[in-house]
Amino acid sequence: MKTPWKISWHQIAISLLIGFALGTAFGQWQARENFRPHWKEGGMEQHLLNRFDRKLHLSAEQKEKISAILEAKRPEMMAIHAEIQPKFEAIRNATQAEIRNVLTPKQQKKFDEMNARMEERWKKFKKGPHPF
Repeated sequence: MKTPWKISWHQIAISLLIGFALGTAFGQWQARENFRPHWKEGGMEQHLLNRFDRKLHLSAEQKEKISAILEAKRPEMMAIHAEIQPKFEAIRNATQAEIRNVLTPKQQKKFDEMNARMEERWKKFKKGPHPF
């Protein structure tokens, strides 16, 4: 009996890689679309207020009260962020150093390039309007 579908493992592997690449690309696009717009809409408070309004159908009075609550709590959140950020950076740097020690010199070079690109993106992000 003749098999109409003869698929090699190469074709399966290529299909899986293409699917993975497309899934990754879509996931990154989706994350950008859902995460970054709130920075453009007037800050985190405005983003939250818009989201609450969309999901909860707030009245004008509720929007006003919630906006005041978010604005009042912002300094506390910024203070916590300022306290945690250096600790986070220290852990991140130590983690990267440990990972780098496991890699070959060729891998270390690529790892350093990857980190430099991520650092550049982070610097651009930090320059934008956001609550931090």
